[in-house]
Amino acid sequence: MSTALRDRPPAHRGGPPPGGPDPSRLRLVLGAVLAGAVLVLPVVLLHGQGSDEPDAPPIATSDAPAPQARAAMVDPLVAGRALAARPATGRGVLDSTLGDVASHFDNSGGSGLVSGAAQPRFVGGKAISFAVPGGGERSEVLPLLPEYHEGDDLWVHDVSTLHDLPTGTDTWQLILQWHQRGGTGSPPIALEAGSGRLRLANVGGDQQDVGALGPDDTVDVVLHVHFSRDPDKSVVDVWRNGVAKVKNYHPPRGTMIDAGDYLKVGLYRDPAITQDSSMTTSRLVVGPTAASINATGIAPR
Repeated sequence: MSTALRDRPPAHRGGPPPGGPDPSRLRLVLGAVLAGAVLVLPVVLLHGQGSDEPDAPPIATSDAPAPQARAAMVDPLVAGRALAARPATGRGVLDSTLGDVASHFDNSGGSGLVSGAAQPRFVGGKAISFAVPGGGERSEVLPLLPEYHEGDDLWVHDVSTLHDLPTGTDTWQLILQWHQRGGTGSPPIALEAGSGRLRLANVGGDQQDVGALGPDDTVDVVLHVHFSRDPDKSVVDVWRNGVAKVKNYHPPRGTMIDAGDYLKVGLYRDPAITQDSSMTTSRLVVGPTAASINATGIAPR
């Protein structure tokens, strides 16, 4: 055997061949690659992107109920006036807005209706104008209604606009009244203007406040009257602009001072007043119950 063969180093069975890669290193690299694939693959499958991209923020959750749509606010006075504006018909009911306004009133100008002023004028078939010059006393009409007696109930909705009425004057000015059957003396029940206020008067006294009043205000009132000569049985309620102003009032001299009362509408005032003024009544509805004049929405009990 030659010396060259004997001097060659023996082969190393587990080692790499001369000049080739180390198998142990290959196993380490392959293990790292496989481990990385296990980590990366779910990220790719779940997010469609590598782990260097930020995760999407979580969806906010809350136990609070979903917001509900807010209900539209309804002005009760507007709703009430809409109801009141419906035609009022039935037994014992007068509604000045139905047909021609003149057909609902006695405007003959007889005694106790006009004094020192012109007769009331009917305007456009729907309203009544009352004008009293300085020094004048009255301009009124009679609604075509029956006389009211002991135990009767009456409901009235009146809408009247003042024009240059000297409301600050400290004297009497009537815009609506229930007059006694007898021809003299102050009425049992009246709405008066004076000293900057609207007032409910009982035979000219015991005045109940119904709110502030300006010279050009619109007076929108609902009145309920129970007629009796007995103060304990007599009742008056007044709502103004849908707000109760006088409730369960028992006039000390009753709502009647003789056998019967009747309704008068218009201006009646102290002739000492020197200022010209007027009033326009655009709606007068009268009936035996609140429902009969559609007053429920503007006169809540």
